[in-house]
Amino acid sequence: MNGSSLHSSRRSTLASRPGDMRDARLSMAAGDGGFMGRTPQTARNMPSSVRRSSVFASTGRARPSVAPGLYSNVPARDPRPIRDKGFQANCMRNVNDYLVSARYPAPLTPKTLISPTAKEFQSIFRFLVESLVDQGSGWGKKFEDDALMVLKDLKYPGMESVSKTAFTAPGAPQSWFGMLAMLNWLVEICKAHENWNDGHIISDPILLSPHQLPLDHPNIEDRLLWDFASKTYDQWFDGGAEEFEEAERELEVLYDRMATTAVGESQKLETAYTKRNLELQQLHAQEPPLKRLEGEYIQLLEDKNKFIAFIDLHKQKAEKTRQAILKIREAISGQDQDLTNQRSELAHIESAVAAQNLTPDEVTRMNHERESLNRGLDDLRTKIAEASQMSYDQEMMVTKSMDRFETLLADYTALCHQIGLLSRSSDFASADNLDPDYKIEIDLGIEDLDELRTFGSRMRITIWQGLQNLRERYRQELLDLSNIKISLEDHCDRLGQQVESQLEEVGTLEVKLKMVHEQAEAAQNKLTTENSHTNKVIAQLENEVTNMLAASQQGVLVTQSQLESTRIAFTELRHKAAILQDSLLAQVGSHIDVIIKAKEHAANSLRSIKSLAETQ
Repeated sequence: MNGSSLHSSRRSTLASRPGDMRDARLSMAAGDGGFMGRTPQTARNMPSSVRRSSVFASTGRARPSVAPGLYSNVPARDPRPIRDKGFQANCMRNVNDYLVSARYPAPLTPKTLISPTAKEFQSIFRFLVESLVDQGSGWGKKFEDDALMVLKDLKYPGMESVSKTAFTAPGAPQSWFGMLAMLNWLVEICKAHENWNDGHIISDPILLSPHQLPLDHPNIEDRLLWDFASKTYDQWFDGGAEEFEEAERELEVLYDRMATTAVGESQKLETAYTKRNLELQQLHAQEPPLKRLEGEYIQLLEDKNKFIAFIDLHKQKAEKTRQAILKIREAISGQDQDLTNQRSELAHIESAVAAQNLTPDEVTRMNHERESLNRGLDDLRTKIAEASQMSYDQEMMVTKSMDRFETLLADYTALCHQIGLLSRSSDFASADNLDPDYKIEIDLGIEDLDELRTFGSRMRITIWQGLQNLRERYRQELLDLSNIKISLEDHCDRLGQQVESQLEEVGTLEVKLKMVHEQAEAAQNKLTTENSHTNKVIAQLENEVTNMLAASQQGVLVTQSQLESTRIAFTELRHKAAILQDSLLAQVGSHIDVIIKAKEHAANSLRSIKSLAETQ
């Protein structure tokens, strides 16, 4: 009951408002309600009728602007081709179509948009401005001032083409093209104002549905929150709903899309990161490209130097070839000169022969004799060349033979020195005759060939025979030495067998010695182990004895200290016992005195009582 009354009271208080809050929000959204810094066109008023005048009197001097570049009095130039005939035709068609579609109340004639009167132009201008701003707005007495103020407020880009004169006579040829372009601009503004809330035409993110916004919009989360709050508030305000499943579902779908997109982008980034990381690892693993390029650069420099050297070499060759060509040309010119001289000489000889008046038979005979002499000379030259060649071959053969003889003589002398033939003494002489002289001394440059033949015969007879005898003697000595070697080898074999038997005995003794040595080492190791164990036991016993001595000494000291402390305690106890005994005796004596006194008092009392009793 209370809840329904509260709800009805809330409805009644809100019903008294001029309009629904939702309609107010929609109307605010239609004009953008000042959101995003824009002012709705419906809130505009005509400047001349409602503009407040300044309370301060205007002075002759104006304050200089602090930002002259931002607010310049120079109007911007209109970039449109307003003087172009095609552009003017399009403007007239556009303005005419819009006026017809917007139900312009005044009649339109063919001359209305070609050369209008001032009244027709003012009617069209007021219709467009009232369609754009607000109907029923008051206009001042001066239409030109109000129109210019409206265009300035709307920031018309072609203010340099409109003026008060143009508004006074708009149909004039020098001003109509600018006024027509201005009307076309107002028509476009009116069309944009009519389609202000059409989401299929405009691209304002404030007026688009959240589902139509791109997921990378910078304020999409704020827009989703605003849209969700608006829808849920409308549902709560209209029907009192407490759960908003549909709005939450739409919000979840949008956030799922955003999450899917974010996950996809993150996967792409991870893939790109993995790829770049792999490329980085490959670059680290491979040889640095800069080092490879440096090597290639060095190789190219070396190739460049080689090519330069190659080019220089070819330049040198070309220069040498050029010099050779010059020399050949000089030789050719010399040959040409010689040929010219020979031809002149031949002509001179022919002229001389012609001057001798010889008969043809004589000339033929002389030519034949000349040819015979030339052939004889050629034969002689050939024989001389053959003899010279044969002599040269013989000289070369003799020279080679002499070289070979000198080589063999050097080898012979070296071998003789090696075996001692050239320094033999008389001890090596045979029983019948002496050994020949094995030394060869001959001069191959002598001219007496008989001496060379005699020396050769002596070499063949004496030296060769001596060498044969020497070879036979050395062969016999070699045979004897071979026999001695064989006997020595037999003796060495016997000695080797004896040595082997001795080595076997030595090996057996070494094995026995090794076994004995191992036994001795084992016994020594055992003895060492036992000694170490015994030393450990002795050290342990010594430690125990030392510990026992220390413990006994410490025990004696402790016992002595305990005995002394016990004696001191006994003395103290004895002293205390004596004191207690004295005090006890004193107390006992005092108690006995008290008892005696009490007994005496009792006896006296009894006696007095007895005497009293006796007296009665």
